[in-house]
Amino acid sequence: MTGSVAVAALACKAAIAVLLVAAGAAKVADLPGFAGTVRLFLPPRTSRPVVRAVALLAAATEITIGAASLSSPLARWLNAAVLVLCCGFVAVSAIGYARHPGRTCRCFGTLTGRAFTLAAIGRSALIAIAAGVAALPASASLLRLGPAARLGLLAGAALIAWSVFTAATVVGDGRAAQAGWTQ
Repeated sequence: MTGSVAVAALACKAAIAVLLVAAGAAKVADLPGFAGTVRLFLPPRTSRPVVRAVALLAAATEITIGAASLSSPLARWLNAAVLVLCCGFVAVSAIGYARHPGRTCRCFGTLTGRAFTLAAIGRSALIAIAAGVAALPASASLLRLGPAARLGLLAGAALIAWSVFTAATVVGDGRAAQAGWTQ
């Protein structure tokens, strides 16, 4: 694939990769809150350490797949992994809306108060559609990355993750302090 379709596919790929890194980092910064959302999807008697481990694994998976996708944009297996992950977001949004409408999803940790709604399903579907576009095969001649460029993109992903983690931590701490102040 070449031309404007290829450019659109690579743009979708980069955007989703950054989104995954940012969302995963925000979840890590708000691990207890995100674990509360994860608990909604696990059997009721699941222990707290297991729920926390599943939440951490989900967030780490987003960061890892996002960083890998950003630094290796022509890896087809990563395109499939991103598409599966994004389709999983649609399923989680739909199940969350069906079973827990209005509950906070913590998709971006403390950075957003969005909930399981029809709009959330729509946003997830748009992300999955973009992942489908990103999965279109692109010509290797459009994008050649050497080792230094790949390391640079990984460093950029790390910077994004650290920035979002810091922002989410500050927002969470600010909300906690504000709640304590008003009580």
